This record gives sequence, structure tokens and C-alpha cells, in this order.
Amino acid sequence: MIATNLSLVPLYNLVQHYVHAFLQWDTHLREIIYQSAGLQSLLEQASELIPVTILLVNAGFKHMAAVYAPDIHDITADELRVNGYQTFETIQTIQNEHILHSCNDNAMAEYISSADHNYTYVHLIRHQHNLVARLCIILNGSDKNDCYSDLSQILADYVSEYLLSHQGADYGRNAAFGSLVADLIEQRLTDQNELTQRLKQIQLAIRHYYQIMLISFESLQQSHDIPWNYVINQLAYIFPFNNITTYKGDILLLIRKIKRGTHLDFNQQHLLDLLNNYKGYAAIGNSSEFLTSLPPTYHQVQDAIRLGRTMHPENRILYYEDYSMFHIVELAAASSFEKLGSHNLVHLCNNEFIALIIYDKQNDTHFADELFVYLMNERNTAGTARSLYVHRNTMLYKIRKMESIIGSSLEDPQLRERLIFSHYVWEYATRYLKEDIL
Repeated sequence: MIATNLSLVPLYNLVQHYVHAFLQWDTHLREIIYQSAGLQSLLEQASELIPVTILLVNAGFKHMAAVYAPDIHDITADELRVNGYQTFETIQTIQNEHILHSCNDNAMAEYISSADHNYTYVHLIRHQHNLVARLCIILNGSDKNDCYSDLSQILADYVSEYLLSHQGADYGRNAAFGSLVADLIEQRLTDQNELTQRLKQIQLAIRHYYQIMLISFESLQQSHDIPWNYVINQLAYIFPFNNITTYKGDILLLIRKIKRGTHLDFNQQHLLDLLNNYKGYAAIGNSSEFLTSLPPTYHQVQDAIRLGRTMHPENRILYYEDYSMFHIVELAAASSFEKLGSHNLVHLCNNEFIALIIYDKQNDTHFADELFVYLMNERNTAGTARSLYVHRNTMLYKIRKMESIIGSSLEDPQLRERLIFSHYVWEYATRYLKEDIL
């Protein structure tokens, strides 16, 4: 029912004008969803019918998108515009505001800000009961506007649809921690003050050091069929009191440690059973004291999985330390391609090692591998003989034969270093690149 002093035709035209404007607005919002045009575009389009300040922050109160009305002054909005995030003190102020009204199972709340006296609507965006983002509609002044309330609910539904259709898997567990991890890895969070504020918001289970474990599955297509909640719950059982989230189709654990060091004490058989069931790989990185080291340590475990899956596909649990030398070879290879003008890794090997692999190829021997075992045993003849299942005298003969082939004494420490590195180059080329450097 409309009570008005307008005559029928002007009233009809006015209603048609507003209905058409709304339908066009709603259509444009939906087009942004289908075209993946971005959250900022979504909010900018929404501001055509909601000409107020609109803020979208993630679970860690960090900026995702925003539209600022020039005539609205609000401390929380100004802080977000300047810093890109809201401080712990500001968050406490927001959470302590007197709620005037809430609905939809507390998914939307209304309050008048105590500092600026602006009427504010807050919509909570959730995925599987986990908080993903907050959509804030800040009006100019303390008067309520039912029209903006209804339109903001429609906008919140579109924001939710956009977020969960594009990033649904990333909100499977601990959204605030997942947001922090993504911001650190993607280097959107580099300021120490912001990191300190963010850490106040979540109870991060880290003591003196932490260690990353990355769980990756054989294919993204296959990962869609994995019972994520079950797998994550099993991991929480194997690694209790640690932080778990999902990131780009993988599961990431931040495991707390008291001491530095690579070794982790956990039920390896339980983890192996889980990985074998779902065709997954687990990579464990080096320990670190600082969360700002998350980007390199994350890329290390990624590289460990990439190298390990090709070089040792039978292993499901991989340590970066076991592949760090191959990673160094890879980095050296990238530089050699540019500076040496050759894509053949033979140029990273020394002549003595090349002499050995040529001899092995011509005589069907394995001196290159046996020499590597000998050098990794720190030239302990008895220990090497046990590792190779040969008699000690046989090992002594092999060592003399190796020195004869390379034409040098293994007493030279620099030569030993070059021989070890050359073996890593050869193994990387053979096992990972599937190439014969000769």
C-alpha cells in the first residue's frame, strides 16, 4: 500500500523508475559475479543505490574492498583506508558497541558508533560456520534507513556468493588463521606492527619456533573428492595443538616447536596411512623463529613435493633438507643457462666426476654412486662397505680404482666437495629432468 498525494500516472512513472533502477542494479551485481570482475567492482556497483561508506574486511579485519563516501567521517573506516587493516584496539571498540538489533542468527547486526554516531549495519559472511568476512555499511548520522538495510542484505548475499564460489576451499578451516597465512605467503603482510595486531586476534599455537608441513594431493581434480573435514580432523589428531588451514588446494600446518631442528616426533604410520588412502604427499620444511619467514619456507616445502614426487615417487613423507641440494642445483642451473649459454648441466660438474660416469657407462660399473656413498660416510671404509654390502678389502680396491680413473687423490677436500656437488647435479639431471648429461 502506498499513501501519496500524487496522481496515478506520476505515481506509476515514479514506481517504474525505481523498480527499473533496482532491477538494473541487481543485474549488474550478478554480472560481476559471473564475470569474476572482483570484489571492488562489486562494492562500487552497489554504491550506486547505497551511496554510503561500504567496507569489506576479512576474518582478520584486513581490507578486501571498500567504497568511501566523501561526506561520511568514521574513525574505523579512516583507519582501514590509511593502514589497510584495523588495529586490535579498534576491533575491541567495534565488538563492544551496543547492538540495537540483530537478525538471521546474528548474521546481521545494527549499532550506532560511539565515536562518530554513525548508524552501521554489519553482515557476517560465513562458510561452514567459519567466519570469512565482514561487510559494513556506514550511514551518515544516527538515523536508521530501512531501504539501505534491505539493499545491504542483497549485497551481502552477492559478496558471499562471490567469495565462496571463488575461494570456497580456502575457508574450510580456521578462517582468521588462513587469512593470516595467505597474507604472509603472498607478501601482503610485511609490516611488523600489522603482524603484531593480527596475532592478537588469533590464538596462534607457536612457542619459540615453528615448522611448516604441506599436504598436497596428486591432482586438483582428485582433491575435490577428498573428505576435507575428515582429513583435517585426522591431521589435528596426529599433530595436536597446532594450526591447520587450507591454501590453494593444499592443507598447511604450522607446527610449534620448542627447539630448532628438522626432526618431528609424530605417528608416522598414521600419517602414511592417511596419505596412501588419498594419494597425498606431506613435505616438512625447516624450522624458523619468525613468521615473516613464511614465504620462503612455504616455497621450500612446495619444491620438496615437486622434486620428491618425481625423484622418489614411492616416498609419501618428504623433508626439504633431503632435497635442499637438488634445489640448490636447480637454482645454479637457472643461472648457468643465462650466464654459460648452455642448457647442459654437464658444465656444473667437474672433470673428475665426468671421467667416472664415462667409465661407468663404458664398463657397466657403478663407481659414481659408490664414490658418493664413500664420501657421505666421511671416507669411513668399513661403514661404506656395510652400506654397499661388500667386503672391506673390496671397498679398498674400489677406492684405489676410483682414484686411478679420476687421476687425483681423494685426500683433497676441495675435490671431495666438487665430487659431491657434481653427483647431486648428475642425480638431478637423471632423476628429475630425465636427461643424460653426457
